Amino acid sequence: MATKKILGDALTYDDVLLVPAKSSVLPRDVSVHTKLTRRIELNIPLISAAMDTVTESDMAIAMAREGGIGILHKNMTVSRQAEEVGRVKRSESGMILDPVTVRADQKVRDVLHLMNKYKISGIPVVDGGNRLIGIITNRDLRFEPEEDQFVSRIMTNENLVTAPVGTTLHQAERILQKHKIEKLPVVDKAGVLKGLITFKDIQKKKKFPSACKDEHGRLRVGAAVGVTVDTADRVRALVRIGVDVVVIDTAHGHSKGVLETVKAVRKLFPDLELIAGNVGTAEGTRDIIKAGVDAVKVGIGPGSICTTRVVAGVGVPQLTAILECARVASGACVPVLAGGG
Repeated sequence: MATKKILGDALTYDDVLLVPAKSSVLPRDVSVHTKLTRRIELNIPLISAAMDTVTESDMAIAMAREGGIGILHKNMTVSRQAEEVGRVKRSESGMILDPVTVRADQKVRDVLHLMNKYKISGIPVVDGGNRLIGIITNRDLRFEPEEDQFVSRIMTNENLVTAPVGTTLHQAERILQKHKIEKLPVVDKAGVLKGLITFKDIQKKKKFPSACKDEHGRLRVGAAVGVTVDTADRVRALVRIGVDVVVIDTAHGHSKGVLETVKAVRKLFPDLELIAGNVGTAEGTRDIIKAGVDAVKVGIGPGSICTTRVVAGVGVPQLTAILECARVASGACVPVLAGGG
């Protein structure tokens, strides 16, 4: 009777080796480009874990620059997690579409606060109609000891160098070099600020050619959510700030709560890239795909610090789990992600 409940042999990574074979591909020509979800691609197949000891904005920025992606952990408030997403999205860009701005009637202390908060060195100054009227940089603030001083008194507002909408990064680089400036506001014909191109971002693009970026040239970032009463509010805040992918992250993804949460989030945000897990079986993969995900996380207990198998005696050896889950997922054109559980 007991033998009927034993599924059979299963394998983990250390149980197998790859058999070498003839190859015409040189090491320098190897591509490890892959898919994270149906629509998001990575240049390296690495994702940093959604753990509070692993991934916040600094790690997510580092991962995306190398071609992978970081998943921000959920052990923080909704507003804090959204702020972490914002830090990644603002860290570099082809063109910053929503640059931080100040008004002329604000004070130096406001500028210093924003520069410190967003780790930036210059801020465009706009009027009530978002028309560009000046720019204030570290250079302007260097010799201004009075924090109560108005921005209008120290900002640069004469001979402003700007670029029209549609300026390419190559054209912007030439303008920045010609005028020996670091920031180039992009304005429309009415003078309304539409974006900001920085010399630092152009340099980063050259330094990190394999960076994982969105269609606007911003680094990609994901964020984890759980199965809690505030999940919908958390996802709304993350989507509003520009998160690229949301991960419904639980120890046991093949559960009613997870499946219902996936369906609810998919209904609220039909176009959101959505990952859920973790699962370890073909059945779990099939159900979670049916609920509406764009990728499936596989792994119950394989991580080096995960105690699920040791304490609860639950899990599937990881190589077998991946093979079983991938067999189902490939038929639906849904990527499978191997996680630590």
